[in-house]
Amino acid sequence: MPVLTDDLVRLQQAAEADARGDPVAHVQLLQEIHRLQLAAETPAERTMRMRFQILQNLCVRIAIEVNVLQAIAAANGRPVTAAELAQTTGADELLIIRIMRVITYVGICAETDYATYASNETTAFITQKAFIGAEKHHTDLGFAIGGKLVEMMRTHGLHQFPEGSDQKSPFEYTYGMGMFEYLEKDREQKEDFDDYMAARRDPDAPQWFDIYPVEQQLADGPKVDKAAVLLVDVGGGKGHEISKFRQRFPEMPGEVVLQDLPVTVKAIDPRPKGVTLMEHDFFKEQPIQGARLYFLRNIMHDWPDDKCRAILGNIVNAMDPKHSRILIDDYVLPNTGAEMRAASMDILMMLYVSALERTQRQWEDLLHSVNLEIVHIWSAETGAESVIEARVRLP
Repeated sequence: MPVLTDDLVRLQQAAEADARGDPVAHVQLLQEIHRLQLAAETPAERTMRMRFQILQNLCVRIAIEVNVLQAIAAANGRPVTAAELAQTTGADELLIIRIMRVITYVGICAETDYATYASNETTAFITQKAFIGAEKHHTDLGFAIGGKLVEMMRTHGLHQFPEGSDQKSPFEYTYGMGMFEYLEKDREQKEDFDDYMAARRDPDAPQWFDIYPVEQQLADGPKVDKAAVLLVDVGGGKGHEISKFRQRFPEMPGEVVLQDLPVTVKAIDPRPKGVTLMEHDFFKEQPIQGARLYFLRNIMHDWPDDKCRAILGNIVNAMDPKHSRILIDDYVLPNTGAEMRAASMDILMMLYVSALERTQRQWEDLLHSVNLEIVHIWSAETGAESVIEARVRLP
């Protein structure tokens, strides 16, 4: 098996580099593990693995709903039997044993003996409030959409960018309304979504201000006055990004402002220190004129091009043409070889909000259409997303 042998050599090299602490090597190691699996498994094994992946999500969702994973995490590494878990949670003992076979196999918990389980790092991670919200958001909403998908395709067709009242997104077809409207009506899903968005970035990944050299770029223009607005986080949710920015740069002069819809802003507790809160709909006129930086994280990928043009256009009208910059923290897809998370997010955006993840060419076309030009695309070697710096195109 010469091909498999070559894969093993590359895997060993990546593993050695990862062990030396090379951050780029960890990404390469995961890629090599994936290639090795593809090289080793037969077509029948691969297709069976794909068919059964759905069951992993279902087992995790059941375990979260009946508090089994939370109870295992609470034991803090002490082995817990299915009988103890049944007594603690009220879940059926046999049900626990059956779902835990799948959950332990995929590494979310450890199986230490028959019907006995112990937490590991993944158990602790997935039972955080934010990531319980993530499991509920993706499983509860996504599985319902998947169940309606073929019916929709056969009766109405699958429209990537619906036009007119007779075309619907998969989310609209399933729930009778758009995702953001639905979240406003379903309090539990809204809370889960907000918690998830507040912590969605990999905690080990670089922050946007680690990727974008804020101090260096600000030094190239006029000094920011203490009373001026330094940064506007447009559609910034609960303020997770702007709070981290202010914590990193507590002495940087200028006001930092968090903008989001009233329902989101009013629910922020505790209020982020050193951050001004402002209720604002980004489809309306941008009230802050001439800020140095307008920041949008994971906003553009929620909307098709026409809606993005409206959002960006409102900001362009408020910008200082010489010194203001828009920073877009989002995926920039490669033309080939997209990694799984980015490619999956692109499909998720199509199903949920009739939007997309964009390639560099698509970003250029979108930004040019609202009189913006790309200054630079800043990317971390180990990060999944990039920061696009754009300015008003000068004549």
